[in-house]
Amino acid sequence: MSLEARITLPGTDLSVSRLCLGGNRLGAQLDHAASFSLLDAFAACGGNFIDTAHVYANWLPDVERSCSEKTIGRWLAASGAAGFVVATKIGHPPLDDPTARRLDAASLRADVAEALAHLGLQRLDLVYLHRDDPARPADEILGVLEELRGEGLVRYYGASNWSPPRLEQAQAAARRHGWAGFSVNQPEWSLADRNPGSAADDLFAMDEAMLDWHVRNRIAAVPYSAQAKGYFDKVMSGALDEVTARAYDNPVNRARAAILNEIAVRSHATPTQVALNVLVQGPVTTVPVIGPRTTDQLQSSFDSLSLPLGSEDLARFWGGSGP
Repeated sequence: MSLEARITLPGTDLSVSRLCLGGNRLGAQLDHAASFSLLDAFAACGGNFIDTAHVYANWLPDVERSCSEKTIGRWLAASGAAGFVVATKIGHPPLDDPTARRLDAASLRADVAEALAHLGLQRLDLVYLHRDDPARPADEILGVLEELRGEGLVRYYGASNWSPPRLEQAQAAARRHGWAGFSVNQPEWSLADRNPGSAADDLFAMDEAMLDWHVRNRIAAVPYSAQAKGYFDKVMSGALDEVTARAYDNPVNRARAAILNEIAVRSHATPTQVALNVLVQGPVTTVPVIGPRTTDQLQSSFDSLSLPLGSEDLARFWGGSGP
């Protein structure tokens, strides 16, 4: 079945494309010209949802600070593009002290003010809390976001890399105070299970508890690493590299790769394309973040949305309680 071009995130009036363009390479691994070319191609494919972060890509020594936000802002101004939904992530720990937390009011307000300036916007459609601070009450954190909403600086807010118990605490706080609460959650999520110990301790992937939270609260997932670094294509072609293998290679994922490859051959597609289509049609509203480096990779991701997958194919992955 072919998927509709746009979907409205539940509980919001944000109408977004079925795929979200990840901005972590913009202005960094991709220079000005390459970044603009990719953004142009994304718009030409019907994309209107862009994901970035205030900290992208400050870990690289020789790039402009917050280069992703700034590059997107320059493209928006130069292209005159309208109807784009730009989501950025705020409150990331200092890169030189990952154990420190920045979800205090002053840090969140500073990140929002700078993001607005970088993007050339008067209001942010969607902001995510880039990490959690489990020692800080959820009421306090959400209270700051609600103040920013009341001031017209932020429309909706979400979480990224929050554990299921903390997501529950946040929604309980929102109900107590009559606040909007999280509208979106951004965990790691693909059809490949990540190997234990291969990600930082403060990164959270979708699991059964988190999926249950999404279903009960009708909250959209906008997952990163949605294509698992191309694991399924790489393992089936015998081109698995060390980094991808360390993250994802295990018997469960190899079995899934075989199923995806079987469907891919029948559908004249690649295993990664099939996996992306299946993820979009999961048990909750899902808009995967894709990270193409080239326009060909971008087009391949959009082509995945029109694959003729049937209910029998989807049931092989979603027939149970979770992925």
